[in-house]
Amino acid sequence: MSRETDKLDGAGDAADAVVRRRASVATSHPIAANAAAELLGRGGHAVDAAIAAAATLGVVDPMSAGIGGDCFAMVWDARDASLHGLNGSGRAPRAADADLLRARGDDGMPRHGILSVTVPGAVSAWARLHERWGQVGWAELFEAAIGAARDGFEVTPVVGADWAQCEAELLRGTGTDVFLVDGRAPRIGEEVRLLDLASSLEAIASGGADVFYRGDLAAEIARASQDLGGWLDRVDLAEHLADWQTPVEASYRGHPVYELPPNGQGLIVLQALRILDDFPLSDLSPSERHHTVIEAIKLAFGDTAPRIGSSETGAELGAQLLGEEHVERLRERVGRSASSLEMAVPGGGDTVFVATVDGEGNACSLIASVYEHFGARVVVPGTGICLQNRGSLFSLDARSPNRLEPSRRPFHTIIPAMPFRMSRPWLVFGVVGGFQPPQAQVQLLTNLIDEGMSLEAAVAPPRFRWVGGREIWCEGGFDPEIARGLQERGHDLRPATMARPFGGAQALEFVADRGEWVGASEPRKDGVVRHVVVD
Repeated sequence: MSRETDKLDGAGDAADAVVRRRASVATSHPIAANAAAELLGRGGHAVDAAIAAAATLGVVDPMSAGIGGDCFAMVWDARDASLHGLNGSGRAPRAADADLLRARGDDGMPRHGILSVTVPGAVSAWARLHERWGQVGWAELFEAAIGAARDGFEVTPVVGADWAQCEAELLRGTGTDVFLVDGRAPRIGEEVRLLDLASSLEAIASGGADVFYRGDLAAEIARASQDLGGWLDRVDLAEHLADWQTPVEASYRGHPVYELPPNGQGLIVLQALRILDDFPLSDLSPSERHHTVIEAIKLAFGDTAPRIGSSETGAELGAQLLGEEHVERLRERVGRSASSLEMAVPGGGDTVFVATVDGEGNACSLIASVYEHFGARVVVPGTGICLQNRGSLFSLDARSPNRLEPSRRPFHTIIPAMPFRMSRPWLVFGVVGGFQPPQAQVQLLTNLIDEGMSLEAAVAPPRFRWVGGREIWCEGGFDPEIARGLQERGHDLRPATMARPFGGAQALEFVADRGEWVGASEPRKDGVVRHVVVD
């Protein structure tokens, strides 16, 4: 028995998101939040709710995530007070051939198309999470997603704007016209049905992950790859399995902050926080504080990103890059003026994030993506499955830790996070947006910890995005005094050259003195927070 309370009808109304409830969800779409809240109300585990929300987001926000993409998660098991990580990212096909690409004159990986496709990892991740913690039936996880795809859903403002920007790419893609209405992107407020995708979700709901990796859907995916000259085949799919990881920890102002090890970029967050831990940010002027945070982020990107490769070496790399002597050498490079790191941080990419906490105190931080909008822009005929383009992040440099090789995982941008207080989760959160998440996670945490902001206030301030060299993009409304101070220190402030590049945060925070979870879903997305009392 349960009752759902204080529903938020407005998009991203963070100020109204703070209410007293036992079980909570924060995510970027109301339909997905409702799906999670419904399962929490039935006594479902935080993992059940997170999977239901993620599956639904793959329908109502199809350019960002789906069953053709990847998934990462961290889970706090309240019963045995333990934290678990899951790497649900797919690998390069066994036939992947960097020599072939170099021989045809490519100096980098194809950005889109069938050769940018890696094995979709999300469904395996959901299955492993549910096998371990699920408290409701597997098929129940997909009820809301199937309903939205078959019966229709209304296009929300941010999703609609992103969809409209993708119209030309969908017209040029392979099978992507299934995401168009009469040859155009659906309009905001218009109802959309994705019947092929509904059928695929029904097959997974009834037949489990085996349908996707070894059954009829696997056969269709492999056939589409073969027809387009791709590398992915049925063996690649059949051999895939999401695997458990031990989260990596670094302390910031006494808060243990947990991220997953590589192949993701969570180490960038941890190293930036370790650098900043020695600087009294709360005592600095606003412009000096921003300068210091920017420089720490630059150093962490420059030191860590080029070393991230497949997940097999992740734990060892974390120990090396977060060691005190190594971090201290980086701290010494933070000066009074902007440094110029000759490294470009690419734009593009979007993602969905779900934070859930159930009535027993279990928590799940789950993030999923097809990478760039509509991924590889390849849809498997008759299935509605849009394949991801994660392979585009591999390097063709044979010396790179991130080199393209058969069965390797690529550098990955999506990173779930969990900072702790008093030996338990304090914050369950994530930020989406390609290479912006490490930068935005650091900005959000310094807002909370150094500035003492409330959660809803911490997600709202205008953000910056370092994009390479001394160049900084500043969001609209950025404080002109801070901007002036940054320019005086040599930062090159410019307007953003892409839409919505500053990320989107979803977060739940445990407020110890009130003994309750509060939440925030920021106005850069269509999201809401839902709270449910479980009787």
